[in-house]
Parts: sequence; structure tokens; C-alpha cells
Amino acid sequence: MSDAKCVLLPFESTMRSNLSVGMPIDLICYRLDSLAVTMRRRFDPGDGYFTTLGKDWRAGTRDVFRRLPNLKW
Repeated sequence: MSDAKCVLLPFESTMRSNLSVGMPIDLICYRLDSLAVTMRRRFDPGDGYFTTLGKDWRAGTRDVFRRLPNLKW
């Protein structure tokens, strides 16, 4: 499931910076050595999971940034 998050986060960032990229996003995953599609999900505008993923990622990034040491001149 971490793989799916790694795929979705760049989409969220790209949509915030490039108006020509937008919803819906169709995500299909399949297991290694299998072409059977067993995991399929469409993310439409306002999708709760996708919205939360982006919001939490941005909040976490800001938190880590605040904790980084300042440059000593």
C-alpha cells in the first residue's frame, strides 16, 4: 500500500502547481507476476482520501522543515 501513496503524492503536488493536470485519477494495481486487476480506484474531485493525503503530506513537510537546523553563517 505504500507504493500507492508514492504514486499519488506526486499527482497531488503536480495538480497544485499545474492547472492542466487534474482529476479524475484512475489507479490500477496488480500483484507481481499477475495481470489480474484486483485493486482499482478512481479519485474524483473532492475525494476524501486524496484530500487528506495531500493535506497531511503538506502538514508533515512543514513540520519537518521547521525542525531542520538553521544554517550557521
